[in-house]
Amino acid sequence: AYVARDPYGDHAPDLDMAAIEAYGKGGFSQLVFDGKHEFVEHYNFDSPYWKTRTRADNPRVVQELKTNLKDVATYFHASAQKSKRVADYQQAARWYRGYLQSFPEDADSAATDYLLAEALFESHQYADAAAEYEHTAYGYPRNDKSATAAYAALVSYQKGEEGLSGADKDAWHKRAMDAGVRFAQSFPEHPDSAGVLTRAAEEIFAAGDRPRAVSVSESILPRQPPVDGAKQRIAWTIIAQARFDQGDYAKAEPAFLQARALAGKDDKMRADLTERLAASVYKEGEAKQKAGDGGGAVEDFLRVGRVAPESKIRANAQYDAAAELLTLKEWERAIGVLEDFRRQFPQHQLRPEVTRKLAVAYSEAHRPGEAAAEFERIAANPSESRAVQREALMQSADLYSKAGNNPRAMGMLEKFVDTNPTPLADAEEARQRLADFAGKSGDPARRDHWYQEIIRAEAQAGAQRTDRTHYLTAKAQLALAQPARDAFRAVRLTAPLKKSLTVKRDALEHAMDGYKRAAEYQVAEVTTAATYEMAELYGTLAKDILASERPPKLKGDALEEYNSLLEEQVFPFEEQAIKAHELNAARAKDGVYDEWVRKSFQALAQLKPARYGKTELTQDVVTSLE
Repeated sequence: AYVARDPYGDHAPDLDMAAIEAYGKGGFSQLVFDGKHEFVEHYNFDSPYWKTRTRADNPRVVQELKTNLKDVATYFHASAQKSKRVADYQQAARWYRGYLQSFPEDADSAATDYLLAEALFESHQYADAAAEYEHTAYGYPRNDKSATAAYAALVSYQKGEEGLSGADKDAWHKRAMDAGVRFAQSFPEHPDSAGVLTRAAEEIFAAGDRPRAVSVSESILPRQPPVDGAKQRIAWTIIAQARFDQGDYAKAEPAFLQARALAGKDDKMRADLTERLAASVYKEGEAKQKAGDGGGAVEDFLRVGRVAPESKIRANAQYDAAAELLTLKEWERAIGVLEDFRRQFPQHQLRPEVTRKLAVAYSEAHRPGEAAAEFERIAANPSESRAVQREALMQSADLYSKAGNNPRAMGMLEKFVDTNPTPLADAEEARQRLADFAGKSGDPARRDHWYQEIIRAEAQAGAQRTDRTHYLTAKAQLALAQPARDAFRAVRLTAPLKKSLTVKRDALEHAMDGYKRAAEYQVAEVTTAATYEMAELYGTLAKDILASERPPKLKGDALEEYNSLLEEQVFPFEEQAIKAHELNAARAKDGVYDEWVRKSFQALAQLKPARYGKTELTQDVVTSLE
């Protein structure tokens, strides 16, 4: 009754304490709790009771309040764990906080703070729970709840994130990552410390904070006792990839090497780490190439094949090494790299490019035969354009010729003519070269075949004809006349003269016909040559008649008479020879004074010395020819 009349009187707390004690002795547990609950409501430090009193003057009340605050809080907490009622959890949290606010320096504060965090966690108040767990772990001197509370905070962060989205989730996740790092660095002896730090490093990396990801990962590696191989591999991988992403490929490479060394041969990550390692070395090469260090770039590109021979990028790296060597004009070394590429990657899509580069390298290295073979490959590649194939065939022919392999050169030219009948000009040039090769190799039949092909193609070419094709055709016709000329010269005039002379004259007509056809093309140097040859044919016939075999029975006067008859018979041929040479010589007035015109003048000096026997061709002679 006294307490009811004066709840804040001087004796009220003592009376309440006596009542609680009596209830306890009587076994009335509910009344004990009700009494304690009423006591903390009446005498907590925010109540009117303390407005005129101090703690120092009321130690028994302070001690009772301390005891009852904890008892009430734990009672509500225990009830909440059974009932799952939010109100019970709220009451438990209220009185735990009341205890902590009332006795912040108490030895039990850390343990009480931990209980507050537990109550908040159990009532799904994860943000508040995380804060109290962290306060328990880091807000008090190290105690037996510190590590447990720090780890529990991580669980709270994890649970709390499940209901978040967007920016709120991102911010929450960052707090969780920070908490993980703090836990692992503060409690390295905790069995979950290494795992938490490793996960934090992964999450920091995933969040894009490369410098911090490196820093956290580097703190994993020297831990004692050492972390297991899997965690070391993760740490090295994060360091390596972060360095790679930062463009620090020289530091990424050794980190990837460490990570790969920690991955077993059957580890699925090994192949991926190998590819990343190869990419790092390749990027080192690219960086040196960009900086103008071509030699250094080559070494890095080639090193890809040594550190990661099974990597997908190896082929490209080796190709780029060869390309850089070509830029540096290191022909022989480039050849070695390209040849190895062809052996190692026979089906690679860069194979055509390798062939092109080998063709260049062999050419520059003065290895024409091998260069020719590469151009031949280019020409045979159906994926190349017709223009490229045409050019490659001609280059191959040129190089085979330079290497002294005329049969292969002719083969390339024949293929060129067969596959590229147009443009006419190019095909005719190829036929001319084929004729030249055949002539030099002592195959006149093949030579004449190609001369005939030159004539045939030009005759059918129509508008494709050019001055050059016309010239080549005229020269071909001139050359084809030579065998008939030689055949004419080979006919010997024997007795009886009439019979052998008939054969000789038939040969003359055949040779003449060839030279006339050549002259019809009206190409100056061909016309002068043909005219000279025709004049010589007449002159040769005259000389051969005079030198012909005499009938063996002719003697004395009869022989003299026979010789006179022969002289009369050769006169027309000598006149024809002179006439043809004069026709040639007359071309001098038109400015044509080539080898054949000069030879005609020399012949005329022998045939008509009175007129043409002068050392120099005078204007009078030229004028008289008009």
